[in-house]
Amino acid sequence: MSPDERPVADVIERAVARARVLAVAYQLAWALGVGAVAAEIATLARVPRLATTLTAAVAAFLLGLRRRMQSRAAVLARLEHAEPRSRNLLVTADELRDREDIKPAVRARVLADASAVASRIELARALPAAAARRAAIVAAAMWTVVGVTTLTLDRRIDGQSREAAQDRSADAVPPGSMRITATIEPPRYTGQPSATIVDPAEVRAVEGSRLILRIDGPTSRVTVTGAGGAHAVEPDASGVFLEQETLTRTGYVVVDAPPAVRRTLPVVVTSDALPSVRLTAPGRDLVLAGGNPRLEFEARASDDFGLRSLALQYTKVSGSGEQFEFKEGQIPLAIDRASDRDWRGKATRFLADLDLKEGDMLVYRAVASDARPGDGSASSDAFFIERSTLGASAAEAFTLPQEETRYALSEQMLIVKTERLAGRRGSMTAEEFRDASINLGVEQRMIRAEFVFMLGGEVEDEEAEAEQSTELQEGRLRNRGQADLRSATVTMSQAEKFLTGANTADALAAEHAAVNALQRAFARDRYILRALAVRGQLDLSRRLTGDLSRASDWRRRVADRPENRLAAQLQELLRGIAALAADAGIDQASARPRASVLAEQALRADPSSAALRDGAMALQKLADAWPSTDRPHRSSRLGEIAAVVAAEARRTLAAASPIDRPAPNLAGRFADALRPTKGAR
Repeated sequence: MSPDERPVADVIERAVARARVLAVAYQLAWALGVGAVAAEIATLARVPRLATTLTAAVAAFLLGLRRRMQSRAAVLARLEHAEPRSRNLLVTADELRDREDIKPAVRARVLADASAVASRIELARALPAAAARRAAIVAAAMWTVVGVTTLTLDRRIDGQSREAAQDRSADAVPPGSMRITATIEPPRYTGQPSATIVDPAEVRAVEGSRLILRIDGPTSRVTVTGAGGAHAVEPDASGVFLEQETLTRTGYVVVDAPPAVRRTLPVVVTSDALPSVRLTAPGRDLVLAGGNPRLEFEARASDDFGLRSLALQYTKVSGSGEQFEFKEGQIPLAIDRASDRDWRGKATRFLADLDLKEGDMLVYRAVASDARPGDGSASSDAFFIERSTLGASAAEAFTLPQEETRYALSEQMLIVKTERLAGRRGSMTAEEFRDASINLGVEQRMIRAEFVFMLGGEVEDEEAEAEQSTELQEGRLRNRGQADLRSATVTMSQAEKFLTGANTADALAAEHAAVNALQRAFARDRYILRALAVRGQLDLSRRLTGDLSRASDWRRRVADRPENRLAAQLQELLRGIAALAADAGIDQASARPRASVLAEQALRADPSSAALRDGAMALQKLADAWPSTDRPHRSSRLGEIAAVVAAEARRTLAAASPIDRPAPNLAGRFADALRPTKGAR
């Protein structure tokens, strides 16, 4: 081999060897990366052979590709590309290696030029390792992702396995313990799903929900204390104790299952609020002088669980005095339901459609009801439309001042309400009918009070006084107006008694008698006056001539402050917590029942207080965890609970102890002393 041929051959051989090493590294990196992904896919698909198949297929593809890239011709092409001045000299010199028919001068010239080119070639630049490095980085990233994914899946699987194991052992109650499973079934009309909670800290439900307690534990006797008092619960055939209760108010439930633990559960009941109803148009009282204006009515209603109806109801009032006529009806609304909980109704009427005569009034309001059984309706503020020439001087329609819109309850309207109640008696329970009748009795008392005020108060013999009152009217006539009015108030008292006793038949008779007496009293030839029959003068000579022998000093006696029962209960609770904290190191058998009893005591004091409910839950948790906690932790928790109860006690005492108003003689200076000074902090 000539001196010029050896350098060329060495460069080519080293280039081929480098290309093969880089190809092997490239293939190995990709094989490892693809193998990791394939193994993960095979694990998820639960097909073990899938990983081997995918890895082999990718490796075969890469092997064929790299064989073509590491051939001698491919390596020479990359060398020529790295040294453009070669002009194909390296390929020609490699071909002359096996040719014998070439002239020596030509061979020597080609090899000499090729040797010069080969000395300038840098193999690291001609055959870079960047591709192999990129493949190694990608493989490492693949392995990292696969490792993190595998670790996450393993943890999730372990968690699911533990949950499954817990579910399988859910029916097994640890010795000496008790498990309470609470199932809350809301009323159907709410559309809310049932919920089941195991060992709840508290129970929250909508009013009317059904609470089902399942009590499991090593006991043969269970006593449950709830809204209906304490009672024993019998086990079923499987030995499980079941307790059912309909939740109507906030309170608590105590489950006592000796010799297991005593458990106190706060119960928070949320009332189903009545619908919220508003009249947005016209939304004011109107007095219309005439014409036939167009009236737009719009009502909006919303409810926390869903609406059932929305209507525009009216009462048409005609007449005057006590001779009123009332006609009730509805104006149909076009309902736009944005959702089950939000409705909007619209209606359009002309004044002529309402058939209002001069002086007539239409009192209207929007009434909405929710889906609860029974009467779950609410109404908006009432407005009126009056046909009167009163509004002619101001405008076609305007709002009356507030003092002009007041009107007293009418005895005739009370008759209408009583007749309506009597007609609905068959569809009401006895308790509902009695409550409605009592409410009408209250209205009757209010009407009677108005007329008694007109008389100037109660008198011993109103009829005799009316006989003595004389006025000038078409001559000197006896005035019996007050006697008729007195008779009306007496019959109103009788009607009130009958309504209070839920006797609507006799109440109607008394109400009609009262109306007849009022119509006689308000007749045109009657005057209702209270005046002295004889004008008299005060005798000033009798001033300061009374007997002072019995006069004595007077000392104001301070009224006894009513006992604050809640504050006394909270103080007793604090004493119990302090005693338990002092005995924080006692055994479990004595401490756990005491802590549970204190939790019940906190709820019994005021179940509606959120602070006391939190304190009761903390006491119950401490009772359950008493065996597993040390004395410092118990003392710390009891101190925190005592602080909560103490703050509630201070709030209760402050709310129940306002500063009493001073005696009249001290009202000036004493009140000034109590008043905060400006700028004081």
